[in-house]
Amino acid sequence: MVRPTLSQRLLAEFLGTALIVTGVIGAGHMVQDLGASPALGLLMIALSVGFIIVLAISMLAPISGSHFNPAVSLAMLLRKDISSVDAGLYVLTQFVGGAIGALVANVMFSAPAWSISQVDRSGMGIWLGEAFATGGLVLIVLVLVDGGRVEWIPPSVGMWVAAGHIFTSSTSFANPAVTFGRMLSGAITGITPESGLYFFVFQIVGALVALMIATTLRPRKALTS
Repeated sequence: MVRPTLSQRLLAEFLGTALIVTGVIGAGHMVQDLGASPALGLLMIALSVGFIIVLAISMLAPISGSHFNPAVSLAMLLRKDISSVDAGLYVLTQFVGGAIGALVANVMFSAPAWSISQVDRSGMGIWLGEAFATGGLVLIVLVLVDGGRVEWIPPSVGMWVAAGHIFTSSTSFANPAVTFGRMLSGAITGITPESGLYFFVFQIVGALVALMIATTLRPRKALTS
């Protein structure tokens, strides 16, 4: 199989991240428009995000590896599974995808193309929840890669994020690029830039802890090959 070009891989990262952000913000707008109860709204958002993650990863993994997440790209960089140049370009593209995904979702629901979210998500419990959500996602990806079971990544990550919407205090953003996109929307799934900065920090902490755990669990052959 011919290796995709860098431009093809970056386009895949852009599209995948944009799709995920469109899914979560669009679901937030729909919940607001329907006046759904908090419990039903949470379930709607969780299902929307979970399904679109499965679809995006499945569709684009053969092209870019379907990182769609700076935390994943960072972990791959530290494992030397991706070059520093490619990792930097992936992350930049993911953030651009997050912004465009927010724009698409907002415009679909006749909201301003971009607006600064007023949804505060602050507090140590929420930030720890976000570290746990991000760490869990990164750990799932790394362990499945090391175990040669990459075909399980799409459903596993989708289920993790969907479940995390329900069981984590942060509702499982688990992705700095998605967090950035959600800063740019007035939907209930948004987050203020101030809260988002704390999310960035704890997401990276979660990713680094997951990397340490995955390295410990990594088969010896994989470590020495």
